[in-house]
Amino acid sequence: MAILTNTKETTEENLQADLGLGRRENAKTQVRHFLADFARLEVEYPGIYPHIIERGEGVYVIDDQGRYLLDAGNHLGACNIGHGRHEVANRMAQQAERLEFSALDSGNSHDAVIGYAKKLAEILPIQDACLSFCGSGSEGNELAIKIARAYHGLRGESNRTKILSRVGSYHGSSYAAMTATGIDAFSAGFGPMCTDFASLPQPSHDRCTFCGDTDSCNLGCIDGTRRRINEEGSDTIAAIIAEPISIVQAVKIPHPEYWQQLHEICRETGALLIADEVVTGFGRTGRMFGCEHWDVYPDIMVMAKGITSGYMPFGAVAVTGKVNEVFHKNPLLHLNTYAGHPVACAAADVTLDILLRENLIANSKEMESVLRYELEKIAQTIPQAIRVSVIGLMSSIEVNVSGVKDIPRMVRRVRHEAYQNDLLVRVNPDSDRISAFFYPPLTVTKENIIAGIRSLEVAFNAALADI
Repeated sequence: MAILTNTKETTEENLQADLGLGRRENAKTQVRHFLADFARLEVEYPGIYPHIIERGEGVYVIDDQGRYLLDAGNHLGACNIGHGRHEVANRMAQQAERLEFSALDSGNSHDAVIGYAKKLAEILPIQDACLSFCGSGSEGNELAIKIARAYHGLRGESNRTKILSRVGSYHGSSYAAMTATGIDAFSAGFGPMCTDFASLPQPSHDRCTFCGDTDSCNLGCIDGTRRRINEEGSDTIAAIIAEPISIVQAVKIPHPEYWQQLHEICRETGALLIADEVVTGFGRTGRMFGCEHWDVYPDIMVMAKGITSGYMPFGAVAVTGKVNEVFHKNPLLHLNTYAGHPVACAAADVTLDILLRENLIANSKEMESVLRYELEKIAQTIPQAIRVSVIGLMSSIEVNVSGVKDIPRMVRRVRHEAYQNDLLVRVNPDSDRISAFFYPPLTVTKENIIAGIRSLEVAFNAALADI
């Protein structure tokens, strides 16, 4: 992946010459039926947006002008085995020819879901795992919350309805999942939210309510969690839902003792522990699942994204045998038309095969040191850089933009400059900071990382030059 050296001024005339006015109008026509906001981008970067991505190949996606872009975030953490895998496409096609769809309803099942459920259950850090399937992480977290409340209700504890989640978390866009999401921006304008939800403190290495801006953690967030449970009433808590590692505002790796203590709180209070592994699952952090870093075994686990590496929308919810026992006499009434979709199961099955056969989890762990070194190196060249966080192939670099009047515009500028340097990267605002996330497919090489981080450095320095 080359770094673009073209320093030509970004003007309307140059962009039209580079991209072609006809292409610009064609791209705008293609997305005119989308409920999406390209208007501000069009004003700031006339003639550029929307980008049209035509195909994928390994760690790259290719746009309609033939530009190869390292996909370090546009896949939202889904494409773990990389783009354009013929093996996956062929298996999906074969399944579609044999059985394209049959609902898991009225006592009917099919070979694709039976085989995959057995294979998945064998690798889960959950005792005697039982599975239900869905179409996304949001659906999975919604189902996990339903299971938690129904579990306690069937055990005669109908007062246990409260779901506790952490500030700064993200659990999805459907209503219960959105209510559990600990970032107000995601629910603004969509109220009222669901009832019987409460917030817990987020473990964070800086700007912590309990530890301040120091790197010295006293696990005050655990004490804060205990206090909040006491305030709510421990006998009213159905479950605590949490991501092993939060990734919305920045990659936030918790204190090594945090998860064990959170798990102990659940055991003490009788609350179920829901691990949201939607992003952290299937090798992203250098382990098969994020919670394995701390030897934690949740009662309920939610998976999506990397489960099919983005080749099909798919998700799964796993529960322990103990939780499942409660539903033997009173089955959970939860119907999802496309749950266990045969073609999605085929995609998930071959994705897992590739992940294990090609040792991609080991590569994720091995590339962690390369990614950390390169990010820490560019942090030295960006005066506003605050923090680098890396675990496996999930990383972020935080930059102070407190002197910027229009932070959302700065976010868009960094994205734009990265694209101009052959990099697709996620950039999010967080108060007086912006964070760039770098999480490429697990097939990434050392050379890919070096080139991608160099592009990110160029993007940041170009965007910050005007401050």
